[in-house]
Amino acid sequence: MKKSLAAVFCGIVGLGLQQAQAQKCGTDLITEKLIAQRPEAKEAFLRYQEEVRERAEKFEAQMANSSNKTTGKYTVPLVFHVILRQSQIDSIGGIQGIYNRIASQVAVLNTDFNAENADSSTIPAVFKPLFGKADISFGVAHKKPDGTATTGVEIKVAGSNYNGYDFGSAFLVSTAGGGLDAWDNKKYLNIWITDITNGNQPGQILGYAISPSFGKNVLQNEQAIGVVIDFLAFGKRNPSSIQIFTPKADNGRTMVHEIGHFFTLNHIWGNTAVGSGVCSDDDGVADTPPQQDANQSTCPTYPKANCTNSPGGEMFMNFMDYVHDDCMRMFTKGQVARMQSEFTPTGGSYQLQFNVAAMSYPTDVTSLESENTFDLVPNPTSGVFTVSFSDVNTKLKGISVVNMVGQTIKQITSGLQNQGFSVDLTGMQKGIYMVQCHFETGTVTRKIVLQ
Repeated sequence: MKKSLAAVFCGIVGLGLQQAQAQKCGTDLITEKLIAQRPEAKEAFLRYQEEVRERAEKFEAQMANSSNKTTGKYTVPLVFHVILRQSQIDSIGGIQGIYNRIASQVAVLNTDFNAENADSSTIPAVFKPLFGKADISFGVAHKKPDGTATTGVEIKVAGSNYNGYDFGSAFLVSTAGGGLDAWDNKKYLNIWITDITNGNQPGQILGYAISPSFGKNVLQNEQAIGVVIDFLAFGKRNPSSIQIFTPKADNGRTMVHEIGHFFTLNHIWGNTAVGSGVCSDDDGVADTPPQQDANQSTCPTYPKANCTNSPGGEMFMNFMDYVHDDCMRMFTKGQVARMQSEFTPTGGSYQLQFNVAAMSYPTDVTSLESENTFDLVPNPTSGVFTVSFSDVNTKLKGISVVNMVGQTIKQITSGLQNQGFSVDLTGMQKGIYMVQCHFETGTVTRKIVLQ
């Protein structure tokens, strides 16, 4: 349901960290902090919201005209920047655990953004006609901005003194500051996975997003454009194995929610502080019913009356509420139109759709390399590093470490595991070494730096 921008803005500035006792998403808090630090950002934020609204309404009007309807589909390459302590990496299954969670997360994104989620069958009948299909597909990048091959995953092992990413600081998106730089955000959707902390404030933040237009025009920091997710709230739980997740955030819907924000969606109740319980704010989308507040850390019993007693009550099963992952079901057609309008020429994500080639390996990468990709983490290393494989079905026969004059200084042929293997170069001369992984179909080589 649409409300005035004044109501939206009043809701934003009314946010309070002291009210965020169980805060799930930090996207609104970014705006609050920004305006507190730089009051002139208020006008930039209002202009941003107005531009988003006008673009979405224009797009909806064009789609309503049968002569302008489109079956356009949008494909977005993803790059994951992971910054964690070794103990945290170990807690989620090691390097292979990271790859497994990323694979499951991408599958959830493709299901939910294309209205193919099986649990959509339980959407209440009154909301079924509003169920929208965004036609946005996602894939992990296999080509870097410079054209070389990549797994689409960067992993940085933080020191043992790393106490997490204090929400609101800037180091995460800067390699110089101790984090990892964004790749060209006009061509890749950058996702940072880390341990999100909230300073001395109460409440837990599982993620947040900076949309391209917001990052450029309001935040004035294009480097920060992208999505940040807590490492215990990304990916989908595999019921056949023991895995650690934030409770009720184990179906990959935290990232679905945050990417909704990336494509300019607001929370379904609007931007008013969680717990305020007002009906004067809204999300700016016509077909989402008015909602008084967030449904956080719960899954209400349907129906739940809303503040205007409209048919069906609250659409708490919407991806932009705060309910448990297994309670989320849908975007509306109005929300879909708003997201898709971001891919029009004036939208912030317009260029993202034209980098589909980044999801394929470079033509000079052999099938042997693309089918047997592996990472060396950390690299550089002070001695011990892990060889980790993106495919658990890799047919590995052995690992060799060779110095720059061609001498084999370490040979491993037994005890190999495709989930990852630890190699110790402690005591070796500092410099560059080549790690050779021998597969049934050939050998792939990567460089490791010992410092």
